[in-house]
Amino acid sequence: MITTIPPQSNEMSTVDALWVLIQGQTKAVRKALIERLLAEQDKTKAQKAMVKDSLTRAFDELHSGKVHHDARKLFTE
Repeated sequence: MITTIPPQSNEMSTVDALWVLIQGQTKAVRKALIERLLAEQDKTKAQKAMVKDSLTRAFDELHSGKVHHDARKLFTE
C-alpha cells in the first residue's frame, strides 16, 4: 500500500526570514545593524519624551488658566 504525506508548508514569517538573513552576515555588519537599531530606538524615545513634555506643559497651562484660545496668535511676531 502506498501512503502519501501531505506537503509541508514552506512559508516563513517575515521576521524569521529577516533573522536568517541577519545571522548570515558578518560580525561587523551585525554590529552595525545593532548600533543603527539602538540609535533609532533612542531617537524614538527622545521624540516620545518631547511629546510628553509638550502635552504636560499644555495641560499645566490649561489648568492654570493660561490658555491661548486663538492658536494663530502663538506664532505671530
